[in-house]
Amino acid sequence: MITRIALALAVAAFLTPLSQRLMAWCLERNRDSLAEYNMEPGPVCSNIALAAGLFVAMFLGLILPASTVGKALSCFLLCWLWLLWLIDYRFQFIFDDSLLPLVVVGLAATPWLPFSIWQRLAAGAGAFVVLAALAILGRGALGGGDVKMMAALGLWFGVNGIITTASVGFIIGGIAAIVMLLFKVHGRKDFFAFGPFLIIGAVVAWLGQLLLWK
Repeated sequence: MITRIALALAVAAFLTPLSQRLMAWCLERNRDSLAEYNMEPGPVCSNIALAAGLFVAMFLGLILPASTVGKALSCFLLCWLWLLWLIDYRFQFIFDDSLLPLVVVGLAATPWLPFSIWQRLAAGAGAFVVLAALAILGRGALGGGDVKMMAALGLWFGVNGIITTASVGFIIGGIAAIVMLLFKVHGRKDFFAFGPFLIIGAVVAWLGQLLLWK
């Protein structure tokens, strides 16, 4: 256990500056999208907050009862979800290019992930269609980035996992919305980032599939 903690700390310390640069590059690349909402690229969070999240992600991935490849994939997924969480929480954006690594690694990791590639492709396509319909009917309650992220996560979790992700995300997000309305943090017509709640749902789905990762 001590070895895993030390390794997680070392990797988190190494990844922190690289992750800051990666997020800064992503924001700068999408400067035009941010400008449409009168936002400018800027610091997402402190190094301490970033490192703490990366440490937790690495530690959870390392304690997974799976092969070395399964552990590596878990660490990648959890760390990447943490970066997406930070950017979406700070800027309320999930950019297309930030989802590409999830798609590429999810497809390449087929031999080590639960369920067949066809079931995971079906999960991704189904998530996209259903959530795109909800986004249209909800008139912006869900953003396009949320829809695409769920489609990408379908390639990792399969049908059951993506249903868990959506269910937990919507329940927690709904509770958070009610709380914010009650305490007047947001008004009825205000928008807030929903992606972080879906990401929490994704972590729950990952925990539910621990024994299936090879």
